[in-house]
Amino acid sequence: MDDEVYFDGDPATDSARRHMERVLKGEPSPPRWPWVLGALGGGGLLLMWRLGRAARARAEGTASTPQSDSGRRRTGEPS
Repeated sequence: MDDEVYFDGDPATDSARRHMERVLKGEPSPPRWPWVLGALGGGGLLLMWRLGRAARARAEGTASTPQSDSGRRRTGEPS
C-alpha cells in the first residue's frame, strides 16, 4: 500500500509550484530599502547646508555660535 497520497490540485503543492515558477522566472525584485537611501541623502544635505553656513560666516568675519551654546556661560569670558 502506498503511504504517500497525492491529490490533484493540492493547495500546498500548487503554492510551491507557483513560488518556484516565480523564482525561476527571475523577475527583478523591487528596491529593498529606499528609505535608507533617503535618510542618508537627507543627512548629507543637512551636513552640507550646515558646513556652507559656517564657511559663509567665517568668510564674512562673523562669529557663528550654535543656538544651543547661546544660553550657556563660557569659562574664561567676563560675565
